[in-house]
Amino acid sequence: MASPVALQNDKHRNLKITESGDYARYKNQHLIPIISQDFFTLCAEFPVVFVKDGSGEQFVPVAMMGLREGHNLYCQTEEWKAQVVPVRFNNAPFSMVRVDAKGDQLAVLVDEDSPMLSETQGTPLFKEDGTKSEYLEQKMERLLNIAEQTVQTEGICKLFKEKDLLATQQVQLQHRQDAPAYNIGGVYTIDEKKLNALSDEDYLDLRKKGIIPMIYAHLSSLQQLRRISEMQYNADKAAEASA
Repeated sequence: MASPVALQNDKHRNLKITESGDYARYKNQHLIPIISQDFFTLCAEFPVVFVKDGSGEQFVPVAMMGLREGHNLYCQTEEWKAQVVPVRFNNAPFSMVRVDAKGDQLAVLVDEDSPMLSETQGTPLFKEDGTKSEYLEQKMERLLNIAEQTVQTEGICKLFKEKDLLATQQVQLQHRQDAPAYNIGGVYTIDEKKLNALSDEDYLDLRKKGIIPMIYAHLSSLQQLRRISEMQYNADKAAEASA
């Protein structure tokens, strides 16, 4: 498990990076947390649903990439099998965290063990004088934008909770009669009846915040459960054959 450390120009001055589309680091994570921007791109490929966070108090939107816990159908090899990618997938080997939980100061962390980093190949992170390279400046700006969108997404989920729009679903999927049935609990979706029953004031509030298109992207994405079910069936059959 990677233990990122603070990025420092003196300690990491010689590091270079080679971008990679290998997302195998997520192969054991079948539910991928996403941000508001992802809804519109990922809905054509993945079911986008909501789950509760570790505290059990807040909701988190996730892209469902498998039906077996701990098995991501898309990330078992170096080849990415979809046409779209969650925004955060391209953060590696960096991350951004708050220095103080109550403050606004942010720090960039780097996974020193990432295979994307070396001192011999790739794009430098720092110039010879120790200042940030153009690449690193752009990367940090991207990380900041994602951090802002993460806060925005948390606010949207809190709004869904306040308006009681999320309903728990027991998802049951079976691709064919000879396939095992998957019963997936702990999944929440927008309740269309509750959405349609909102007062004009509440509905207009969601529309002004630009949230209505997100809701319909989420609802549309549920059609992708069939895709995931078929992929899981094929993966299970392949595993049986190899065994």
